[in-house]
This record gives sequence, structure tokens and C-alpha cells, in this order.
Amino acid sequence: MSKTDDFRIAVCDDELSQRRQLQFLIEKQHPGCQIDLFESGEMFLKSFRPGFYDLIFMDILMPGMGGVDVTSKIRAVDSSVPIAFATASKDHAMDGYKNRVIRYLMKPFDPTEVGEVLDLALQMKDGQGGVTLRINGKDMNFAYEKICYAEQSSHTIFLHMANGAVLQLTGKLDNVEAQTPDDSFMRCHKSYLVNLAHVKSIDKDLQVFVMKDGDSVHIRRESLREAARMLTEYSLK
Repeated sequence: MSKTDDFRIAVCDDELSQRRQLQFLIEKQHPGCQIDLFESGEMFLKSFRPGFYDLIFMDILMPGMGGVDVTSKIRAVDSSVPIAFATASKDHAMDGYKNRVIRYLMKPFDPTEVGEVLDLALQMKDGQGGVTLRINGKDMNFAYEKICYAEQSSHTIFLHMANGAVLQLTGKLDNVEAQTPDDSFMRCHKSYLVNLAHVKSIDKDLQVFVMKDGDSVHIRRESLREAARMLTEYSLK
């Protein structure tokens, strides 16, 4: 697998020609990237999940919801995904600063500048904090944002990822828990470790976290109050 085979990029721009140009430049400079194209901010937000993308190219001026508003909503749930603004004007420099974008790309796109953004995002991906696990005899690092939850059954751990994949390995959930931040991950059950960034709500009757992807994660009865507290505190961060 090449370095970019698991590198997922989103391009959000209302102009088809701009989307296609970026797609061409990305594929030319980094073959193997997975690229999703979106023609509106609303369409992008419907499919967006924290940790799913490694880089987002966001057009600022679009009909309906503009790129600045879309980026603000992204930052409310994903503080670290690299975002590059694509624009014909630098009037929104302060908005870019507030939303921690990594670069302004002026239209028409310069291939060198696009390449620099790709290289920077790849470096950020490689440098992310995360969980290191041995799978099929190889140590692999998974960024915290990429993990929705971990589940243990007997001596097998199932790692449910933001991109929908479920990875399987032999080990103990205790070892995964020891590598995760206490303020964003919760051991809600002896068999479950959940990433609060991917939680939509709590169903107290069913005693589960309802995940943003539709899955359910069990909560031990005695931990329901603590789960509600942690989720509330995380949401206010």
C-alpha cells in the first residue's frame, strides 16, 4: 500500500470545472488518494463525520451555505482535520484564522500550491497522536479522530473506524484504553471504549450511546450518569 492509498480528501465547490481541476491536480501529484467531490456545503455536511477526511478543500463563496459557515460547523465537531480555503479573494482572511485553515488557495489553482497543501496534510496525518496497535504482525498507528469505538469479545478487539471499516486484532481493551485521552474517550462498559467525538446522543432507556453513524454502544447501568456528564462536558469544549 502506498503512502496515499488511505489518504481521503474532500473537495467542496459549487463549480464543476473547479472540482474537476482540483481532482486532476491531486491525482497527478499523489496517485491513489481517495477523493470525494461535493457541489454544495449542505451536501458536504450531510455526509461529513469527524475523522473521516484527512484534508478538505473548501470553496468560500457558494450559493446557500458558504464555505466559512460550513467550516465553522466542521470545527465544532472536528478540531484537527486540515482545511484549505479555495477562493478568488482574500477578504475572508480573519475567518480563515478563526477556523484554523492551513492555507488559502487562489483561483485558478496553482499546481505547486496544491502540492504544498497535500504534502502538509500528509505530514500532519503522519504526526497525529493516536493509538498504536499490532495488526497482522505490523504495528499501526490510528489517529484518535479515526476511531469511533472499540469492542472486545473474548480475546478479540473490533476497532470501528470513522470510514466505516472494522479492524480485528487480538489483545485487551485495557491496552487500547491506556493510549486514549481521558477527556474524549470513555470506558462505558467492560467490553466497550467509546470516542465521544462520534457520539450523537444517549438513549437512557436502552442504556446505549447512539453513534453518529447509527451504531449503538452499550453503557453499564451504573455509568449512565457519568456518561451523560462526560458527553455534556465534551460538547461544551
